[in-house]
Amino acid sequence: MTKIELLKEFAKGWFGNSQQHSIHAQLLKARGFGKLADKIMAESDEEWEEAKKVNVRLIELGETPVVAIQEYPVITDIKEMLEYDCKDSAEALPMMSKSLAMFDDDYVTRSMIEKFIVDEQEHFNWVKGHLCLIEQIGMENYMIEMIGE
Repeated sequence: MTKIELLKEFAKGWFGNSQQHSIHAQLLKARGFGKLADKIMAESDEEWEEAKKVNVRLIELGETPVVAIQEYPVITDIKEMLEYDCKDSAEALPMMSKSLAMFDDDYVTRSMIEKFIVDEQEHFNWVKGHLCLIEQIGMENYMIEMIGE
């Protein structure tokens, strides 16, 4: 895979993941889980911005971004939703880190990806923490904690 193809895949993935998180946030909000919905919507917004940054970088590199979106499942069960997110981040982090070497000659893109890795690691830690919280206090108590504005 070339650098440009990889960047296009990053954008496609973040646009798709942004949509998935937006839908999940709307479903959670409709069920009354406002705290969790707000956090998931913030993640959606962050991923949308990351995808846009990749497209801007592609244009700066003289390339034309593509209109594409990676498909992700819509998950209604809260624990399954968090588990999927955890697994997705756990798979993405090594791939993103490994891709850094491709950009040794491109400081701007490399720096952008390094920031994405930090954001992804923070998201992974947050999701993992919430899964541990569910294990500690149980699903019902977790759901009570997530109710509200």
